[in-house]
Amino acid sequence: MIRILIWLLSQPLLWAGLGVTLGPYFFWRGFRVLQHKRLILDTPRSTVRAAAIGRVEISGKAVGPYTLVAPLSHTDCLYYRLAIKSNPQGDLRNKIQEMCAPLFLDDGSGTLMIFPQGAELQMQPTSDRSEYGKLALALTRYSEGTPEFAQEYCIKPGDTIFVLGTLRENPWAKKDPVSECTELSRIGPGFVGRSEADLLRREAYPYLDPKLPAGADVASPNEFDLHPPVILMRGDGPFVISTDSQRELVAKMNLKSLIYIWGGPAAALWGLWEILSRAGTLGSSFQK
Repeated sequence: MIRILIWLLSQPLLWAGLGVTLGPYFFWRGFRVLQHKRLILDTPRSTVRAAAIGRVEISGKAVGPYTLVAPLSHTDCLYYRLAIKSNPQGDLRNKIQEMCAPLFLDDGSGTLMIFPQGAELQMQPTSDRSEYGKLALALTRYSEGTPEFAQEYCIKPGDTIFVLGTLRENPWAKKDPVSECTELSRIGPGFVGRSEADLLRREAYPYLDPKLPAGADVASPNEFDLHPPVILMRGDGPFVISTDSQRELVAKMNLKSLIYIWGGPAAALWGLWEILSRAGTLGSSFQK
């Protein structure tokens, strides 16, 4: 099997076919990245205190009342995303798992609640593994005994983050007595409650004394409004959360767009030339 794979990778026609196939996609992708870059530059930067309903761009530190434990790295975090990059069984339903404690951005002028589900994360993974599901993903309920490649991303307390999203009126501004009736109920759009965060921490660290608090609290319960009047989340436009500053993010997107826009057509033209030249050589050999 390995020999066959090595032989395939050594064939120029394979790379030529990939160039013809993927080149147009990268060209299109480059313009999408360029569009997002221009949108970031065109969106005025705001502070929490001055933010208005609609698309906003805000930078500050990630804060929250208590933390979660990320499943692979065991990092204390306010939010984690586990992205499954490959699944031998082809099950597309279990590609991403996200979990979030109440997450706020503090820029010095105030705090703003963020619901990060569905965001485009521009940050380095905290854990990058290729192991068997039952070993690496036991806490994530992906455990099927088949090889998986997983990447974990976290937002930790104190991280400086840049957010481009939609500020909207919070439909969960009042506590719902039905959906939030127990200590294990999710808050608002789906934030993990304090008691559930405590249980998850005890699962990750089974040696903790069950008679003592698990240590998930990082702030006073009264320091944050868990049902604020507005919330920053995904809207009609792009929703980006990055640990880079706006300037760093724009520079990276500019470089990526240039590589895609110029590299895509170059790869497609090279692949087409390689295929046609080999087809011509093959035709000449048949004529002889």
